[in-house]
Amino acid sequence: MKSFIGVVLGLLGPVAGAQQANPVMPAFQCDQSPLVIRNVDVIEGGGVSKGNDLLVADGFIKQLKWAGKLKVPAGARVIDAGGKVMIPGFVDAHVHFVFPGNMGERKADPVGDALTFGRQMLAGGVTSARVHLDTVEHGKLLLALSKGECSPMPRLQVGGPGFIPGTGDVATAPVWDVTSVEDARAKVRREHEAGFQWIAIHDAQKFPDDARAAMVDTARQFGLGILGSGWTPPEVTASLALRADTIDYLETSPAPGYDEATLKQMSAQVERLTWVVRLGIHERFRAYQQDPALIDDPENYEFYDAATASTLRAAVHKAVAERDSEHSKRMDAAYPTMARKFEQAIRSGVFLAMGTDVGSPGQFHRNAMWREINAWISHGVGTGDALWYASGGGARALRDPTVGRLAVGMRADFLICPQSIWSSTRPVSFKECVVYKGGVKVPSAGKSG
Repeated sequence: MKSFIGVVLGLLGPVAGAQQANPVMPAFQCDQSPLVIRNVDVIEGGGVSKGNDLLVADGFIKQLKWAGKLKVPAGARVIDAGGKVMIPGFVDAHVHFVFPGNMGERKADPVGDALTFGRQMLAGGVTSARVHLDTVEHGKLLLALSKGECSPMPRLQVGGPGFIPGTGDVATAPVWDVTSVEDARAKVRREHEAGFQWIAIHDAQKFPDDARAAMVDTARQFGLGILGSGWTPPEVTASLALRADTIDYLETSPAPGYDEATLKQMSAQVERLTWVVRLGIHERFRAYQQDPALIDDPENYEFYDAATASTLRAAVHKAVAERDSEHSKRMDAAYPTMARKFEQAIRSGVFLAMGTDVGSPGQFHRNAMWREINAWISHGVGTGDALWYASGGGARALRDPTVGRLAVGMRADFLICPQSIWSSTRPVSFKECVVYKGGVKVPSAGKSG
């Protein structure tokens, strides 16, 4: 756990005290007039409905009818999808709004950097996300920047400073210790007053019983969700005892798999619990180790200015090359166990969602969800199911009934993709998909380094 805390603090640290610059971002064209999409196959719940027309107004799906049955309102935009496939916008249940590498002396720009990460995620099809481990001020900034359909950001929920024993009591830090029942209640109240929707508890078994209970009870009082860590076997057990709303991660110890008693405990909480599984981070980090040239893919640096892209590229190369770092050693030790643990998660009966952990070393925001989807497909999950876990699963994790599906009354967050994305039995290609958030077309490319 110490290596995990060190990575988070190292990547988040520069954000808290940085002065805001005045970034010049690429224009985000925002046409909110009614939108009709004709002749589109709609993926819903892992299946496909062929030949549909769809009306979007005020950011929501208003009508969904068989092709030719929908009357076009005056002044509406009309797009003929030509038989392409519409899939729900992705919901990434575990993200960090930080650079995926140590940026050294590069001056932080909280607004500009956050918008860059957000634009990258949107271009990759992520229209909703949950932010994990952040300072109070930066978390509030992210919520403000993500408001409205015209914001070049996913819809965000935020878990502010995570509760981790032994991390000190610095108010401006992204992690907090808890020293008493009163302290626990006050800190959870502060996260609620900041507008956050979640609290995150790591190493719950190390907190005093009364303080731990106070955190949970106060969170429930305010309607906050509880994110429990599944980073290690003791944390899985402790998070189950919390009756957390989500348990995040496949556990990263060198143990070859979960014991069956733990899996039964998880499945017994199925009515509340969503298991936020991250698999792609392990696949991607290993791929970078084996072929560092993949780090140089220009798509990783879309929307960055040239200087920032150059600094980030060097930082990621350094992080991946350092095989003796605590992060690399943990990733290397966990990698051989991931296939078995993932297979156990799939058959556990627990509701699953995808979390990419973008912002962790080497995990670029641009296409992290596609890499997660393809990792699941490569490990035996069908394409339709993988796309559902990336949307409907995440919507359940975030407890947001308005996203993750394509139906009347839902938010108009979707991707229009070639038919090949649905028919493929191999890792899917995303190059030709067009993303819409609330019926507004999202730019797919920007500045590259």
